[in-house]
Amino acid sequence: MRFAHTSSSGRNALVRASAFAAGIALPSLVPGQWPVVLAPLAILGLLPECRRAGLFLLPLVCGVALGVGQRLADPLPDLLAAWEGHGFHAGATPVVIEGRLLDAERVAEGRTAFLVRMRRFELPGRGSSRLRPARPIVLRLTAPTPEDPDIPLPRPGDLIELIARIGPPRTFRNPGAFDYSSYLAARGISLVGTVKSARLIRAIPGGRGTFSALSARARHLLISTLERAAGGREEATVSFLAALLVGERDDLPPAFEDHLIRAGVYHIVALSGFNVALIAGLASVLLRIPPLGPRARRALLAICLLLYWEVARPSGSIARAVLMALLFLCGALLGRRIPGTGAIASASVLILAANPAWSRDAGFQLSFAATLGLLLLVPRVNDRAGRATSVRRDRPLCTVLRWMRTWLLGSLGVSAAALLSTSLVSARHFQTLTPVALVANTFAVPMAGLLLILGLLACLLEPLLHPAAGALISLARVLVDTLDRMTAAVAAPLWCSFSVLPPPVWLVLLGQGAVVLAGFGGARLRRSALLFLALAVAVTTVAGRAPSSAGRLEVIALDVGQGDALLVRFPGGPTMLIDAGGFARSRFDVGARVVAPALRALGLLTIDILAITHAHRDHLGGAGAVLRSFSPGAVWLGRMPGDDAAVASLERAAEKRGISVVFPRRGARIALGGARVEVLNPGPGVESGGPARNDDSLVLRLSFAGRSVLLTGDLESGLEALLVREGRDLRADLLKVGHHGSRTSTSEPFLRQVRPRLGVISVGSSNPWGHPSAEVVDRLIDAGVEVYRTDRDGAVRFTTNGVSPWRPLRLTQDETWTTVGLRRIEERTE
Repeated sequence: MRFAHTSSSGRNALVRASAFAAGIALPSLVPGQWPVVLAPLAILGLLPECRRAGLFLLPLVCGVALGVGQRLADPLPDLLAAWEGHGFHAGATPVVIEGRLLDAERVAEGRTAFLVRMRRFELPGRGSSRLRPARPIVLRLTAPTPEDPDIPLPRPGDLIELIARIGPPRTFRNPGAFDYSSYLAARGISLVGTVKSARLIRAIPGGRGTFSALSARARHLLISTLERAAGGREEATVSFLAALLVGERDDLPPAFEDHLIRAGVYHIVALSGFNVALIAGLASVLLRIPPLGPRARRALLAICLLLYWEVARPSGSIARAVLMALLFLCGALLGRRIPGTGAIASASVLILAANPAWSRDAGFQLSFAATLGLLLLVPRVNDRAGRATSVRRDRPLCTVLRWMRTWLLGSLGVSAAALLSTSLVSARHFQTLTPVALVANTFAVPMAGLLLILGLLACLLEPLLHPAAGALISLARVLVDTLDRMTAAVAAPLWCSFSVLPPPVWLVLLGQGAVVLAGFGGARLRRSALLFLALAVAVTTVAGRAPSSAGRLEVIALDVGQGDALLVRFPGGPTMLIDAGGFARSRFDVGARVVAPALRALGLLTIDILAITHAHRDHLGGAGAVLRSFSPGAVWLGRMPGDDAAVASLERAAEKRGISVVFPRRGARIALGGARVEVLNPGPGVESGGPARNDDSLVLRLSFAGRSVLLTGDLESGLEALLVREGRDLRADLLKVGHHGSRTSTSEPFLRQVRPRLGVISVGSSNPWGHPSAEVVDRLIDAGVEVYRTDRDGAVRFTTNGVSPWRPLRLTQDETWTTVGLRRIEERTE
């Protein structure tokens, strides 16, 4: 089967697909962002074949129509509005749900996730009548995995009934945040929720159905076959093979997963063209055994790929890869050569037409960017490598060495093309660059290919020859261990994988336009495009801290759910992070996955001070990750229990890095960056014994010229009263409301003493403690305080020049250090 990588038809198809994708994106943007999406299309107009406006306009209009149509046809907003009219509260009201179980999988922390297509529902107070949604709605629900084996879990395909608390998926609304809602929407999931106990889930008569449920069973059967072949051992090997074969990555050992990410080879378990190509190659070999003609083999190969697509975990990357393979096969059946660029353009249009939400999915964007780089840049590299290693008659040893050199140059060329074309996209979404991937791919890809073959053979042999399947798993274990050690070794140096500030969207899109120009343009245009792309990556690499808000004091309350994390930028440039969020009974690292991306999006790669108010996990939990990633100059601690393991670990990590640990106490006054910091709590001489308490909190009053802010941690009314009795200067225009708005804090006498005009409450939505207390919110409003809440407003920035009042601003999820910087410039000119 032959296909051309580029042609005029392929170029036109790619431009049309880009215009179509831009049209889909436009309805979700504010008008001021439209040029960011449309500018790269104008850049593509530099190509001679793409100078006709009609080439852009029709697909652009079609994309806009599809994007608008999807929003108008979405039944969820109307459904939730109707529910709220009957007293429904997202995440809090129990709802009876009847539906078809599409899939079930074990997830972290002893829970099981269920994918359910809702058929009917029943709200409290509506009697026994059950209503049907206007259109099918898919939910992702989690429940504790029962320890009692006598409690059966339903299987995919079962009709089930359960009671759950559900609501729209919630994304941490910070700059640079991972868009969890779009991630689920791309996979067809509209609502999420929790089930209190697996006993509340029961199968009901209704037969088994849906092809999706059958494919889920096939996926589970494949994984259980691997487990049987391993004899209940080699869990790490089985989890890696399951990820490699069908995309089941939840059980990957965290350390191994981190090594793959830092080495830049995580794509081998992301189910992309690499996996599809290996499956197709193995199937092609097996299909040569029976006496079949070329057309029959290609038709059967297409069926094999469709089945594999259905069994594997859904993702944009595997959809793109399988569709491209099917297009190539169809072209071969029809005797037509399909350009690679035409295939990727057609596949992308089909995916986005089926579900426009894929346009915002990071995995889909990376897959598209990598494939584009391979199609457009690799042929140039291979041509050069081929000329450098032209065939000559020579001795066998020289021939082998020349072949190895050709293979190495080709591997490095492929790796370099993929790395260059995805660097800006990866930096935008994950705020990292991994130059070591250039080397790591040369050994990780061949090893992963061999492991995939071993895993498939083990699945095929296990029912017939269990010992042989076990031997293959043992061999796979050796390879997996070797891969783990090699990726850990190459990613160990700091320069091999490092954090960067996320580049703005316009730079990412222009970078992708440069890849297209480098592949399609003439020699001069190609050199200019590659130079621009290299400069863009270089600027992203060396960009350090974003310009500070000189002459201004900034306080940014980050959205970390039920917890605290506040960033302070002082007028002279120093930065302080006060608390780092965290969840009490969860392995989810808020510091690494929420706080760190937000800080980088705000333009920080280091911070000067990390302050932890007290030792409760919703304040301390993310501190370790922040310390490792941002190397603060000092760590400030409130009163800490002497026997707390998390505190001890944080202190050891600080000592290992040469970071000083300070215990500020009441009465201390510090000049910092043009502002004054006054410590109001803990008092001097507090004991370190006993468990952590809210009144341990480090309380700071920051003042700059005529403006001030009071940061209270979780301080409760008893110590509030003490500070009032002592006559401390508590006046502040801005108040960080204590203890997430609990009724045990922000007492009336304390509020009278502070006299704030603005208040911010850091709180999680639908939290089990009922924070913030309605009594406290009413008290604040009655006192004339304008209240902001992170559960409703997301991250909020408060800025003052010391003379003008504090200026509040809600920060959006798509903000980066560039847009925030532009806003600072606008504010200075007002």
